[in-house]
Amino acid sequence: MPESVDRAEKKRKLQDGPELEIDVSAPEPQSKKALRQAKKNKTSGGSKDAEDTSSGKPESKSTAESQPIPGKRSPWGIWIGNMVFSTSEKELIDHLVKFSGLEESTITRVNLSKGPEKFGRPQNKGFAYIDFSTKEAQDTAVEKVNETLLTGRPLLIKPSNNFEVATPPSRRLYVGNLSFDTTKEALEEHFGRCGTLTHVHLATFQDSGKCRGFAWVEFEDIAVAEAAVRGFVMVKEEEEEESSDSSDSESDDEKKKKRKAKKPRMQKVWVNNLLGRRLRFEFAEDAQTRYKKRFGKDREGGKNEDGSSEEQPRMRKPRKQEIDETRYSKETVQRLSGAIVEGQGKKVNFD
Repeated sequence: MPESVDRAEKKRKLQDGPELEIDVSAPEPQSKKALRQAKKNKTSGGSKDAEDTSSGKPESKSTAESQPIPGKRSPWGIWIGNMVFSTSEKELIDHLVKFSGLEESTITRVNLSKGPEKFGRPQNKGFAYIDFSTKEAQDTAVEKVNETLLTGRPLLIKPSNNFEVATPPSRRLYVGNLSFDTTKEALEEHFGRCGTLTHVHLATFQDSGKCRGFAWVEFEDIAVAEAAVRGFVMVKEEEEEESSDSSDSESDDEKKKKRKAKKPRMQKVWVNNLLGRRLRFEFAEDAQTRYKKRFGKDREGGKNEDGSSEEQPRMRKPRKQEIDETRYSKETVQRLSGAIVEGQGKKVNFD
């Protein structure tokens, strides 16, 4: 008996009070999204209707948008890629101002993504976002600073709201995320299902000869290259051999008519996977066009280092080793960096 009484007491008791009444004819309450939108319109409407004390006219929406707030994102921004991980924010701004001719005041925001530190020095992730106060400044930065060298690497620049591929479709493709066991013959066999290949260049290590993880594949037709970037191609299925009974009963003319009337069946063949890895495709520039852009008259400057305009390759200058000058003397820094040290006219004798 006591156990049953305890269980009854533990049961939930209903609260005494009037019953809950629901008005079915009442309007449906607004959703959370509608409430947020109404609140947003209310706040923007208050600033929109506010009058300027100097002019006595309400500030228009276009005027507010044409004056972005410093430190916040604006509609006129650019994306910068292919940077060295040690690039600082000041170096990036100075390079942008130097090659674009813009004033530093036109830059409203710099978002340089930071990565893990290396040897106690801050690092970035190789890309950044920069916003400007006007659209003209954005267009100027994209036009003049794109593919300019910063710390030995050409910068890739495009509008921040542009998610399309910068390179137009071409017959030459860059293929990335390859396995180190990939061979040139495997690439030719794999992409040969798409169409006729004209050239395959596999990047390899000098010591081992193995694949470095990327290659360039060139097709005979642009349509075939676009199909490869899409990830699959449509090929005709092989027709099944007809039974012997039907071949005996039907004549050759009837068989030909049936073959003409019958549409070929297409099969989808995937080419975006090789050796268990998902391949990454990008349209690449023609090799001759790329060579002229890097070493010919079309490159930045238009002339070679000796003043001539002939198309001859430029030797890349070796980068000097970065040495902390605060830790060593001037002579030691010159020796460590490989610089020529002038003789001091002193002779040192060692015991």
